[in-house]
Amino acid sequence: MPGNMFDDKGRLNIPEVKYDKKKTTKAEIVLNAVYCPQGHNLISVDNEVSGFPGITVRFNGRKSGSGLVSLSAVFGDTSHSVIEGNLDPDEPLDLSCPHCGTELDVLASCPCNPDAVTVMCYLYPKKDPHQAIAFCNVLSCPNSAVIRSGEAMRLLSESRY
Repeated sequence: MPGNMFDDKGRLNIPEVKYDKKKTTKAEIVLNAVYCPQGHNLISVDNEVSGFPGITVRFNGRKSGSGLVSLSAVFGDTSHSVIEGNLDPDEPLDLSCPHCGTELDVLASCPCNPDAVTVMCYLYPKKDPHQAIAFCNVLSCPNSAVIRSGEAMRLLSESRY
């Protein structure tokens, strides 16, 4: 009979709890404000990516031309949505603020492509590289997900040495 307190030999049945070790729960961090070097907020409630308002930037590429793309504001999510223009996700893009046209600051080069760079956006209107996020300008790169700027520096320096 299932659910007995004792087994056939009279020993106490203690149920063993089995955990799925592959499944991990991770707290989602979603940015609600991201700023260009001039202090314009890049979060757009009009352009959702992964169910949250996206980080909207202007892109310019040799093959792609120019347009607008919205990146996921969820940490670690590489999703993006093209709003305007045609985009080649394997091409290194020049990324800039859609409001003032100021190019995003470069943090470091990215190993995914010889012309790829990791760019920064700031968490506050005043520029502070210690309070910033970073992502690769090649949208098909695994480093194109939004991460903290300090974490980006750590990852990039580890991959080279």
